[in-house]
Amino acid sequence: VKPESVSDRDALVRVFFHESMRVFHDRLINDDDKQYYHTMLSELATRLFAIQIEPTTFIQKPIIFGDFMKVGAPKNERLYEEITDMTKIRNILQDYQEDYNLTNNKNTRLVFFMDAIEHIARIARIIRQDRGNALLVGVGGTGKQSLTRLASHMCGYKCFQIELSRGYNYDSFHEDLKKLYEQAGPNNQNTVFLFTDNQIVVEEFLEDVNNILNSGEVPNLFDKQDEYEKMIIGCR
Repeated sequence: VKPESVSDRDALVRVFFHESMRVFHDRLINDDDKQYYHTMLSELATRLFAIQIEPTTFIQKPIIFGDFMKVGAPKNERLYEEITDMTKIRNILQDYQEDYNLTNNKNTRLVFFMDAIEHIARIARIIRQDRGNALLVGVGGTGKQSLTRLASHMCGYKCFQIELSRGYNYDSFHEDLKKLYEQAGPNNQNTVFLFTDNQIVVEEFLEDVNNILNSGEVPNLFDKQDEYEKMIIGCR
């Protein structure tokens, strides 16, 4: 957060609330726990900052921050700021969607209702973090992949997915992971690896994904030493 986006105490408090919501609240899985968390934040606001905030305010007027309000701005010129104008953000997301469709030859048509806007902002925040990762949980067909692809495009990242085919196996998965590493490494392309539960052909896939999250490396991915050395040299 840059100083220009936090002009006074109230703005700083809202940043604190937003980041704590993203770190803790977004991990909660039932409404009772979420309601308790809202109540806890309300009590903290009164005790620490002498600010009166009703717990329901966090639902009725959600705090949204993002660095994507200037379409096309380079990473170092982006400002992580609070987004309060919902009409403006809908128009900006529409612009991003049109650019995504033109760039990728797609015909995506998303409706930017409030929940979708919040989810896009959350996903974009995670993507922009170093080694950021998220587990998106929800009913199939609710737009998790579509929102992730759009958020990736907004952040200037390429979205990488495996394509299942007849006979796709563990060796095929390793070949795709090599392409992923080459795209993110020697090709120096910011990359999002989008992996769905339907693509888990064998359980070993999850072990490799877990290794990527923990250490960034997949053991025995490069069988030949020259392949590994070529990848290392390409990243220098």
